[in-house]
Amino acid sequence: MVLKIQNRADFLGRFLSPINKLSESVVLKVSDKKYTAITSSSDGTLIVYCTYKQNNELDDNISLNIPDISKLIKVLSCISTDSIELNFNNNNIEYKSPNVSFKYHLLEDGIIEVPAVNITKIKNIDFNFRFTVTTNTINQLIKGSTFTTDTNKIYFNTKDGKVYGSLTDNQRHNVDSYSQEVSDSFAGEPLASDLALSFENIRMISGIRFDKLNVLVNPELNVFLFDIDLDDIKINIISSGYIN
Repeated sequence: MVLKIQNRADFLGRFLSPINKLSESVVLKVSDKKYTAITSSSDGTLIVYCTYKQNNELDDNISLNIPDISKLIKVLSCISTDSIELNFNNNNIEYKSPNVSFKYHLLEDGIIEVPAVNITKIKNIDFNFRFTVTTNTINQLIKGSTFTTDTNKIYFNTKDGKVYGSLTDNQRHNVDSYSQEVSDSFAGEPLASDLALSFENIRMISGIRFDKLNVLVNPELNVFLFDIDLDDIKINIISSGYIN
């Protein structure tokens, strides 16, 4: 059975890499229209769901139980062509060309735990506060975090129709802080209080190449949905905020 990947660079850098930031292993679901993958942090407070559009001639959906995502990324990086075809042989995937060949063994079903998360249900939450962030803004926040080394939190607040992000810790004294505008507009009511989130979410997002990041928030449930749409790739990062 042949599995196609039309853009190797995007498949590795924008599809597999975000998953690899949370987990060493993953179950890739393959259908005739797309690849999908979902993983979560050990405490379940952070979820990453990725889809990669790709037509494959499959009669039934299959699962690729990837034991080491990093190793798969490394071996696929050895291929020079951007469009590739992999042979699926039940317990392994194989690649052959005049220049490069490899065989990557898969695990049996049931060994890798798949998060019991209903993505559709999460997306149906009423995210009544929304704003958009650019790559430059994320990079500026990362630079600011090199100054605020005593905290790993970011607080979002609104003022004069804009959204601001502050790196600090409101529950501790004498902590260095850094603040900046993260969006010049937002949809919904102004925030009644600061929304706190682990800055690890921002670090993860900073490793993804994108132009625009949509941030959707339900302040009452304290749930964040970071949505990245890259044409053939869609990335959803769902996180629970801190309780102030």
